Amino acid sequence: MKFKYLFLGFMLLILAGSMTAIAAADDYESLGDYTFDIPDGYQVVDKDDVSVGMELDENHTVLVYQLDAVSDINFFKSMLEAAGCEFGDAQELKVGNFEATQSTYKFDETQGYFYICSDGGKPIVVADGMPASEELPAAEDSLAYQVINSLE
Repeated sequence: MKFKYLFLGFMLLILAGSMTAIAAADDYESLGDYTFDIPDGYQVVDKDDVSVGMELDENHTVLVYQLDAVSDINFFKSMLEAAGCEFGDAQELKVGNFEATQSTYKFDETQGYFYICSDGGKPIVVADGMPASEELPAAEDSLAYQVINSLE
């Protein structure tokens, strides 16, 4: 009889461990060959083969976008600038396994950080957005930086 309860207790521990793993699986997302963490409180609201859009609410967003080739970077930025996006000074840095170009941006009533990242594969663009009326956090505290830092 004790064996039956011991076995049942063991099975419940295995089940509880499995549920924790399942719950943890919801904390990350994948795009192409890459995976990254979803920021706390954010939900994936749009996903296709080349992009993942996440938001906390309609004013706080994070976008991860995979370009086809390095040559697409300048075209992508010029399209954004033609639409009225203003970029701040760019800084080159290393974040995790990625070489990244970081800049701030402003577009209408939105501001945030804009990163172009590469590890030798297809470039990844990561941008976060928040109302221009809010104070922009330090770059290393930005959600875009946190996503890049988690990229694998």
